[in-house]
Amino acid sequence: MKSRERVGIKGYGAYIPFQRLPSTEVARVWKGGGSGPNLEKAVASIDEDTVTMAIEASQYAMKMAGIEELGAIFVGTESKPYAVKP
Repeated sequence: MKSRERVGIKGYGAYIPFQRLPSTEVARVWKGGGSGPNLEKAVASIDEDTVTMAIEASQYAMKMAGIEELGAIFVGTESKPYAVKP
């Protein structure tokens, strides 16, 4: 049976959290050296988790691909977004 629909990747997106943590603070907490090329680390806000970041990235991917509407979206993950919520 021949498929009438094309399957493939039409766009991709990425999301980097806005909040930043200085690398000196990371080094202080982990008792390591703060020297290195990275001056800061992107960290999720209190209201962000893997699900919200995936949504942001997928919305950007759809915009870049010129897709306005989807029939379905399937997501698989090993992460536990609510395991670390306060």
